[in-house]
Amino acid sequence: MSSDDFTLGEIHLELTLTKGQLEVVVSSARGLPSAASGQDPDTYVKTYLKEGERRIHKRKTRVTKHSRRPKFNQTLRYGAQDALGRSLLVMVWERQRGFEHNQGIGVAEISLAKLEQGQRPLVGWYRLLPVSSVMRVDSDSGDSTR
Repeated sequence: MSSDDFTLGEIHLELTLTKGQLEVVVSSARGLPSAASGQDPDTYVKTYLKEGERRIHKRKTRVTKHSRRPKFNQTLRYGAQDALGRSLLVMVWERQRGFEHNQGIGVAEISLAKLEQGQRPLVGWYRLLPVSSVMRVDSDSGDSTR
């Protein structure tokens, strides 16, 4: 693989279906692009459950400052009944200063169909694709436009 394969970076996740809940451990990211200013970006992660084209049940990590290899080490939780039959949308965002809208860096979509309660967690690096590959997002408000 060439380095061009990961221009938007990757995110490391651990997904576990425990009794009554889906746990999403957002560990870290790597290979994120620099901010437009040339500085290392301030980033955070938003996750959603996705049903068809609808995004529901948003969760969000804290901001990690000045890093292209941020360590989030946060667990986001969803009710297991909410996760069944859906996919997980994981979006990495760059926090902007002042009045500018935060910018989507990349997105990964993971099917939750393979997760079963009591089974081993799904653990791995997920490649970030352009946010526009899933939907057009005008800002981090989560509003999508068609």
